[in-house]
Amino acid sequence: MSNALTRAAQGLKLIEKRLISAAIAQSDSVELRKLAAALGPNEGWRVKLSAQEYAAAFAVDQPTAYVQLREAAESIFNKYIRTVEQTRRGEKERKYRWVSGNTYHEGEGWVDVNFSPEVAPFLLGLRKEFTTYKLKHTAALRSVYSWRLMEMFAQYRDTGLVRISFDDFCHAMDAPPSCVKDFGQMRRRVIDVAVDELTGKDGLLIEWKPTKQGGRKVTGLEFRFKPNPQLFLL
Repeated sequence: MSNALTRAAQGLKLIEKRLISAAIAQSDSVELRKLAAALGPNEGWRVKLSAQEYAAAFAVDQPTAYVQLREAAESIFNKYIRTVEQTRRGEKERKYRWVSGNTYHEGEGWVDVNFSPEVAPFLLGLRKEFTTYKLKHTAALRSVYSWRLMEMFAQYRDTGLVRISFDDFCHAMDAPPSCVKDFGQMRRRVIDVAVDELTGKDGLLIEWKPTKQGGRKVTGLEFRFKPNPQLFLL
């Protein structure tokens, strides 16, 4: 995915993130012809994902895969990507719907995911400024916050260092308003959960600290991590 999508608010709960990511993994993210087709008369592109493929990707049993795939296919239609751009007139927020439609085939155990053309530039024809990681290493994650932090780490794997403003971190994590207002809650409900999972399940060594500028208020975060080469290997 593009780095811009890594930093955007994706608006997904865990099973929706699984569905979207498994579908993305079946798409050719480099070939420009795919992007041209997605932006053409057909508007968007379709990916077929079966319950068997979902179960294999995320190490769940078949009954669980059927239930999660059906639920995610139903709820994903109302989810969107949200980006914030700083302009001279202030912040400009843009929203992009993930899918233009999808169909779950009851009794057959597969879903058609129809990505919207607005999402295509984030996912197709990528030649530079993109983030990639091994999907299999997300299988054990039980928090979407862990997944989103791992994507940040994947973007900066060459340096092992992420410095991000507090506002940008809250945006990328889709943090609840209570966490945005109370850093103690952000630490307990978002950061500690994500760091513990990535340390225990993906073998990352992570050190982090809040940063402040001229006061007591947290204005940013700094994460230092030692990459697991198997996780981020191209």
